[in-house]
Amino acid sequence: MGRIEKRSESRLAREETVFIEVLSSTVNDDNGLVVKCTTRDISKSGIKVTSNYPINVGAFLELLIDFGETSQKFLLTGEVKWCKQIDSEPTYICGFELLAAEHSDIKLWCQLFDEDPQ
Repeated sequence: MGRIEKRSESRLAREETVFIEVLSSTVNDDNGLVVKCTTRDISKSGIKVTSNYPINVGAFLELLIDFGETSQKFLLTGEVKWCKQIDSEPTYICGFELLAAEHSDIKLWCQLFDEDPQ
């Protein structure tokens, strides 16, 4: 069965560190938990991450992305659109849609893609 492509922008394969603060969860013990993840690909409006922690679909979370080689950091807000376990470690792959939140660096983030020739 083929997968329907829903992306409106192309994604760049890029591995960067991302810290996700689990603010919205159905498990009360998760409030305030920070999970260290790695990006798999990024775009102007979304990010795919690898995590060793399951992240609730529908949650609105803060993401701090650290571009190690340039020391750039971006504080973004995203909604978890999907999360699936891919092995028994456990390892999860999760997709985030980035949102225009008042306190976020979304404008600076979008400029990265406007300037990128790829």
